[in-house]
Amino acid sequence: MQLVNLTTPKPSQAPQPAQSFIGTALVVLFADGAQLEEVRRAGSGPIMLQPPFHVGEDDSYLVLPDDIGEEIVDILRDADAQLLHEALREAVLVVGQVGKNPAGRGMALDASMVCSIQAALAASPSYAAELQIRAGSDVLRALNTLPHLQCTTLSALADDAGLEAMLSEPEYIGTSWRAPQSVKALQDIEPTQVWSRRQADGSVGIELALFQEDDELIAVLRPARLRF
Repeated sequence: MQLVNLTTPKPSQAPQPAQSFIGTALVVLFADGAQLEEVRRAGSGPIMLQPPFHVGEDDSYLVLPDDIGEEIVDILRDADAQLLHEALREAVLVVGQVGKNPAGRGMALDASMVCSIQAALAASPSYAAELQIRAGSDVLRALNTLPHLQCTTLSALADDAGLEAMLSEPEYIGTSWRAPQSVKALQDIEPTQVWSRRQADGSVGIELALFQEDDELIAVLRPARLRF
């Protein structure tokens, strides 16, 4: 199959603020759910963080309620659609800086821009990459070498089983890549989790990819859509 990247951004097509979260590596952080709701309504402000803390190179973050926390990995792995959608409704997308909490102990995220995941998806119905599947090329290589998906040192977006699941199911929530058993040096690398959906036109949109390296989680919204 031949895979052709149809997305060719032009310099004049500067993304709107909410759209800028699409295809961006979002470091996952955790905070009190009630505080996330307050900051979402305000559009900016400090967010007191719960550990673990990580700093994103692009100052872009996905902040989940702390009662979900790192269980987001299990929710995706176990294909729990109800809990996944609940978590994404309560989460916020943030541009800001992580630093010491000026009001006391711990760390805070000083959010200069906040929006919901629903707002970001509504603002950008497109995907970071549009890929056309044709006869003759390496689909996995094309997906796994997309620049905006180079989020970790050794993991990847999809393997054969993960790609087949995304292409064959109307909605797929689960593991899309795991380290090959034949490579012993990679056995400690955490699997990648995704949420994908078949669109009305028959294409498959990857809505969310979640990468894990050590104790750091990195999410990418709408990284790619596959067209047939």
